[in-house]
Amino acid sequence: MTARKIAAAVLAAGLFMAAGHTNKTANSVQADTKPVVLAYYTDESDRSLERYHKRFNLLSTDTLNTDGNGNLVGHVPEKALAAADRYGMEAYALVSNYGENGWDGAIARRVLNEPEAKIRLIRSMLRTVRTHDYAGINIDLEEVRPEDRAAFSRFVRDTAGEMRKIGRKTMVSVPAKTEDDPENGWSGAFDYKAIGREADWIQVMTYDEHGIWGEPGSAAGFAWVDASLKFAVSQTEPSKLLAGLPAYGNDWNLSDPEDQGGGLLKWTEAQRIVRTLKNAGTRDPKSLSMSLRYNAPGGDRHVLWYEDAYSIKAKARLVEKYGLGGISVYALGMEDDSFWRALQSGLN
Repeated sequence: MTARKIAAAVLAAGLFMAAGHTNKTANSVQADTKPVVLAYYTDESDRSLERYHKRFNLLSTDTLNTDGNGNLVGHVPEKALAAADRYGMEAYALVSNYGENGWDGAIARRVLNEPEAKIRLIRSMLRTVRTHDYAGINIDLEEVRPEDRAAFSRFVRDTAGEMRKIGRKTMVSVPAKTEDDPENGWSGAFDYKAIGREADWIQVMTYDEHGIWGEPGSAAGFAWVDASLKFAVSQTEPSKLLAGLPAYGNDWNLSDPEDQGGGLLKWTEAQRIVRTLKNAGTRDPKSLSMSLRYNAPGGDRHVLWYEDAYSIKAKARLVEKYGLGGISVYALGMEDDSFWRALQSGLN
């Protein structure tokens, strides 16, 4: 069944709800002259949300996933939504395909290609944003197979069309890339041009350039972030783009490459190590991130790659360079006030 036939069948069956209106979207954040700052919320974010709410104006709640049948699993954080409403910020419901074994490409394949699963997922997202008064949805499907590129673009189109009918927005989280290779196993499924024609916001995940799964390096090297954004603005309207910044680094055990017990370290944890060792390490001239080699208790040799105020400020300045809509931060609860001061300094 074609996407057009799917949409017609859905509407005929009365699966989608009638158009509505929300005060939250009456005055679009995109109309503001200042860059927006989106913060990702997890179940460890409540304290940061209350403490640093003046530092950002969009919230994306990372608490919902989809199964292969298009059902939503997880929960809606009512306390966080109440806080967002109290502080006058737009909140987006993030829906991902993160399953019991991590990012699940099989789940993405089913909800993108099987009509019943696709219809059920879009209907569930519509119900969620209306019931809980979200400003919109944040589609975060990862490990999408290259052969599902067209199906993903159609899914964004169909979701955005239905969201517009009820006065809500569609954000799409996409992996960063410096060129469009449709065969690439990680980013090939994401057609920036097609997505940009439909989405209100595109959140470019300019983080995880390196991670514990591979060789040591910056999570978001300046040169890589810069090249990724340069490509992104060549494909779609810059004012729709949000550049992602990590509030974390990574720690590798060089003595035991099989040891992944350290892995991701929050901004605050990395700063604690630096203070304890009284050694900040060295700045990598290409990534502008910090690298610190040290011996852990027990003698194992480690290397920590992390962000500091200088690197965060430098990467935040790319928003102005490329005329982006703003920036996004993953995730609330990993950072402290020094992170936000650096970010605001770069944006200003």
